[in-house]
Amino acid sequence: MNYAMKVCLSIVLICAVVLGVSAAGGTAVEAAAAKKAIVVVSFGTTFDDARTACIESVENKIKASFPDYEVRRAFTSKIVMKRLADRNIQVDSLEQALEKLQKEGYKEVVVQTTHLTTGEEYDKKVIAVVNQYAKAFDQITIGRPVLTFNGENGTPNDFAIAAKALKTQMPMLQFPDRTVVFMGHGSPHQHNPAYAALQQAIDAAGMKAVVGVVEETDTPNFEDVQAALKEKGIKKVLLMPLMLVAGDHANNDMAGDEPDSWKNILIADGYQVSTYIHGLGENAAFQDIYVQHVRDAILGLYPTAHQK
Repeated sequence: MNYAMKVCLSIVLICAVVLGVSAAGGTAVEAAAAKKAIVVVSFGTTFDDARTACIESVENKIKASFPDYEVRRAFTSKIVMKRLADRNIQVDSLEQALEKLQKEGYKEVVVQTTHLTTGEEYDKKVIAVVNQYAKAFDQITIGRPVLTFNGENGTPNDFAIAAKALKTQMPMLQFPDRTVVFMGHGSPHQHNPAYAALQQAIDAAGMKAVVGVVEETDTPNFEDVQAALKEKGIKKVLLMPLMLVAGDHANNDMAGDEPDSWKNILIADGYQVSTYIHGLGENAAFQDIYVQHVRDAILGLYPTAHQK
């Protein structure tokens, strides 16, 4: 091999090495930048069927809608997580989920809550935790609860959207002569105005439904529901959970066999009562709401107060 050919070959090899290193470096940088995750955080439930039908269904819809993101699960209820752990079912808290993502090198995180309202649970167990990890990622945002904005100042009317989604699930075709009584959760230590606002949206949509909450210290509570039914002269009702999951509250407080369940109290008061024990997570229209809220968070649309 003559000298000229050796020089040419050396140049080719050097270029190949440089380009290879550059490409590898670029791939590594792109890989690091591509580490994006969505944490779907729910209160949780110990009811296995409800967890699959109502929580996993939402998670799967989000996974299918955002294939470039790793999707993780987290719960906020310590009691639920402990009871599941006793059965060898491990679910991370939000803190644990974010800690793992940080150690694994994720750069962009969306925390999508499945809580319905911006109430006490959301404030203390979602916002407060995310704020602790504000500097742990290049970007961390929260997908808002179902009932957040009322359409003012260019924001979506989440209450009207939710009412429309509820209408697709309300079993009125089976019971056209009955009024649906929704059991929501409520907030134990502070009034949550979201339920009254949802009632207004339901009324505006012409839906035969009354909203109440299981928390006795919040309103509209069960006494308020009884007063509304009496005022409207309603005699036939269908009880339905206004909750992501048809779990303990739906099966026991709402439709249980104990004398203090909503069902049995209303029966004792002379009402004809039937029950519909299905969580909102089974509703494809509600799943779409969560997907849209993830999308809004990714795009930086409609930041809530804690994100401004």
